[in-house]
Amino acid sequence: MKKRVLLLLIGFWCLKMSMNMFPTLDVLTNENFIQKLVFEPFKLLGALLLFIFGFLAIARVIKRICEQIYKGNKSNEELLWIGFILVIFVFLGFQSFWLTVLAIGFSLFYGIMDANIRRRSRHYNN
Repeated sequence: MKKRVLLLLIGFWCLKMSMNMFPTLDVLTNENFIQKLVFEPFKLLGALLLFIFGFLAIARVIKRICEQIYKGNKSNEELLWIGFILVIFVFLGFQSFWLTVLAIGFSLFYGIMDANIRRRSRHYNN
């Protein structure tokens, strides 16, 4: 439980910091983007790395939730963690909607894809 809280806090902080560092969409033209890339390359690199660390931290929590639900541990605790994740994304959505949509998509995709779930079927023997 402490690990999940820590991962959610790290994910929230990294995504929040990356949203502060990314250029705003109203000035994101080709000329401005190239100018920011040439004159401020480390700011953009830092924003990208923080974004990656943020969605990977939240994806790790989603992975654990998927594994627990698939094992049959459908308790209220898992619903509470899903609620925490939704609250985090709602808070992030107020700052930058499109980066939040990307973070949700990447986190869900990677978390579900990385979950250690074996398919159980009478036709599938392992």
